[in-house]
Amino acid sequence: MTLLELCTLVVNFGLLGWVIGKKRKANASWRQEWPAGAALIVTLAHLGIDGARWQMIPGYAAPIFIGLYMVYRRNKTGRRKWWVVVPSFVVLTIYAVVSFFLPAVMPIFQFAKPTGSYSIGTRVIHLQDAGKELMVQSWYPSEVGSSDKRTAYIQDVPEVTTALSKMLGFPGGTFRHLAHIRTHAYWETKLSSSQPSYPVLVFSHGLGGVRNQNTFQMEELASHGYIVLSIDYPTYAAATVFPDGRVVRDEHQNLVGAETAEQDRHMNDWATEATFVLDQLDKLNGSEWFQHKMDLQRIGMLGHSYGGSTSVYMLQNDARVKAALNMDGGIFGLPVDFKLLHKPLFMMAADASLDVEAFNKSLDSYTEDEVLKQSGKPKAWHKANMDDLMARRERMLAAGALALVLPNSSHLTFSDLPLYAPLLFAPKGDLKEKHMIINKYTVAFFDYYLKGDKTSFSRIESYPNVQFHGL
Repeated sequence: MTLLELCTLVVNFGLLGWVIGKKRKANASWRQEWPAGAALIVTLAHLGIDGARWQMIPGYAAPIFIGLYMVYRRNKTGRRKWWVVVPSFVVLTIYAVVSFFLPAVMPIFQFAKPTGSYSIGTRVIHLQDAGKELMVQSWYPSEVGSSDKRTAYIQDVPEVTTALSKMLGFPGGTFRHLAHIRTHAYWETKLSSSQPSYPVLVFSHGLGGVRNQNTFQMEELASHGYIVLSIDYPTYAAATVFPDGRVVRDEHQNLVGAETAEQDRHMNDWATEATFVLDQLDKLNGSEWFQHKMDLQRIGMLGHSYGGSTSVYMLQNDARVKAALNMDGGIFGLPVDFKLLHKPLFMMAADASLDVEAFNKSLDSYTEDEVLKQSGKPKAWHKANMDDLMARRERMLAAGALALVLPNSSHLTFSDLPLYAPLLFAPKGDLKEKHMIINKYTVAFFDYYLKGDKTSFSRIESYPNVQFHGL
């Protein structure tokens, strides 16, 4: 929660506790009613500066309760009996815990400051050609001071936050507080002129994700001199909002956890969208925004989950992609007899995603009927599907991919999503440190293969239990 939110709650509940416990004098003047006014002023100040969010509603109500309580005690003097005061404070404590818990569990978070030397610009691009259209967001190195407007994290707040909430299994308005998040990027600033050109990276979100779901990583890459383009995949993204107001929502929610053969079949759709973006780069490069500063001979791809799988597929099937990063995604759409990589691939994974023993143990904790009822598939199917995923990964490592396994992490660690509700989604340990490690290795990988910096990996400090190999 913000400092002003914390101050508002502390003041409001401090005053509420004070008026409950304070002895009231006979014939008290109006000056004794100041706590209600003070709580109201503090609350209004918070609303005017931070804005309202539903997680703070119990705290907003505190001045009302203070006022009502003081009216109730208006003609009652002296201290109340302990058997009345004690239950009152028990109720107050429960009320305060709820009021502090809600904004703490879904905080107004801040992204870590990018470590690169460039200021960051961002803009949303509507790509159209021959009846096809996509929404893309770009982050890029920008001129310092060309704008003072730090951009909001979410551009289409009602549509995107509602879709994200439902995708994560919560009521539609749960993550509306994301509207208050600001990033380190500045809106539609000029591209930096400090370099004649910059390498280009194309990012793909996961199933049910959104184009800005890895802002922690997009901003870091832009600060190190990369132009990053992130795609909204219509019908696979949580919500894609077009300039005319059309909203296309996720139509493939059942694809999460589907068998590998089913996920293989959808790869062509994702590759088609990614290819469309690559086809538009020449035109985009000549626009007034990019002014031929995209180095189209140095293109990389990266993605999370199914978006990471897409990056691997594109690496192997599109000559324009020179290097790819797959973050905790499977291998889909490639032939079973795949044996050799001809271009650099980096596969990051969460240790939890690779723990087959824990997966099988969890599966065996349910009866066969329970598994069938919940998933529609028997235990044997789930185990065979997991074995297939692991075998595909091993074939890719044997083909020459670099690999990193991040300790105490989960599938969502490779995205912004744990920041939305750290107590619910964050893995064990320091999430910011995990994001920092992901960023360091991401920048090092693309610096090594797209910028030719052969010392990039050697400059990364050692982190306990981080498994990296293949270079």
